[in-house]
Amino acid sequence: MTMDSAEPLHVGGTRFSIDCFPLDAYLASLPSRPFLRGWPSCSNGYYAEWEIQHRGHDRVLCLARLSAQAADALALFPHAQHPIDATWFSGILRASRGRRRYTGYPPQPFWDDELCLDIAAGKVVREWALDLRAVPDQTDDEVRQSLPSFLWPARLREQAGPAE
Repeated sequence: MTMDSAEPLHVGGTRFSIDCFPLDAYLASLPSRPFLRGWPSCSNGYYAEWEIQHRGHDRVLCLARLSAQAADALALFPHAQHPIDATWFSGILRASRGRRRYTGYPPQPFWDDELCLDIAAGKVVREWALDLRAVPDQTDDEVRQSLPSFLWPARLREQAGPAE
């Protein structure tokens, strides 16, 4: 199992990381999916960059750049100029930036800034911008419950005293 790198999404000059791969919906719609050879931290064989652009009154998800190691990737959009409107994608894009932190038990990850975009056929139909910098991190008790003691931060191990 490999841990794929998050793809960037540019929104109004701000760079976020997204938690899914919107190009996969396009690849699944092809009669036969081209072979795209993966590499470390990229098991799907391509790396895409995305942006939200204005088209009249609409905001549209666009494929800004695509890179891959296989020649077949060039055949995906042979005559198109980037950016390409991602009309094949519908769903929720969760974008994040800032520090990844945890809260609660079991620990749930969150980032300082999160953006959720509801996209239908490439168009942004709803958007939620979340500023989560004021959300507290896990409490010491939550850390103690969620991790074995040998993984506790030093301050918690010191508070616990000698191991019994």
